[in-house]
Amino acid sequence: MKKGNTLLTKLAAIALGAVLTLGVGATLSTVSPLKEVEAATTQTDLRIYAYLEGAWDNNGHMFIHYLGGTSGTNWNSCPEMTKVVSDYWQGLFYYDVPIDTTTFLVKDSTGNVSKSSNQSVDITIASLRDGSNYKVAAVKSWVSDGAKRSVGIADTAPGNSGQIAAILNHINSCSASYSVGYNAWPQLNDLFISPSSLDGNTVVIDNFGPDTTISAKTAYLQARYTDDQASAGYTTHIENSSMLPVILIISLMGITSIAGFYLLSRKRKSAEF
Repeated sequence: MKKGNTLLTKLAAIALGAVLTLGVGATLSTVSPLKEVEAATTQTDLRIYAYLEGAWDNNGHMFIHYLGGTSGTNWNSCPEMTKVVSDYWQGLFYYDVPIDTTTFLVKDSTGNVSKSSNQSVDITIASLRDGSNYKVAAVKSWVSDGAKRSVGIADTAPGNSGQIAAILNHINSCSASYSVGYNAWPQLNDLFISPSSLDGNTVVIDNFGPDTTISAKTAYLQARYTDDQASAGYTTHIENSSMLPVILIISLMGITSIAGFYLLSRKRKSAEF
């Protein structure tokens, strides 16, 4: 009977050691929780660039009518595009549309046009983006009053340093947006930066922060874009990794105690026989 009690006592001690080990590990895990790493920013919008090769009646202005997806514009109240460069043909314009937009056209007024030549033919979003390759819409010159403007799809839109600096003025280095922020870097680089011969010291009169230079701003945009995209594919990490050695040590102590109790019990049992 005494031997049975002794064995039960030892088994209880082993069980208690296991419980304490698990309990301490669970407590420390609570102190140092797993934390989700943010994935790469989801794209919700796209910046459309278009330039006008030949003026229309309402020179200096361009309005956009876009369709498809979950939202679109009303023909009679189309928004005006932003003229980012005045001395690029008759003007280089942009507008940010929802990413699920499928088709758009541009025209010279917010509502009805005075004649067909004051609007473009329909343009598909797909024609302006082929995977990682971006393109720009080149609205052609007048042919006749009864003909809509044809649109060429240009692979690049190179400019001088002043023109490119003006484009960069409208990019917010601190935003993750794919239209106005640093995730627009591939589009900016593809259309404007790479095909242009630029003076990196040209001042960028930044609309979103202190003035900078072309070199400084493009380097920063590229770095932020690379960091954001690199975050894709990671899931979790320990927020306080300094606690890991503590968890391991205490767990090993508990396992060692259990093993010690077991071996001691086996040894004494063998001696009794």
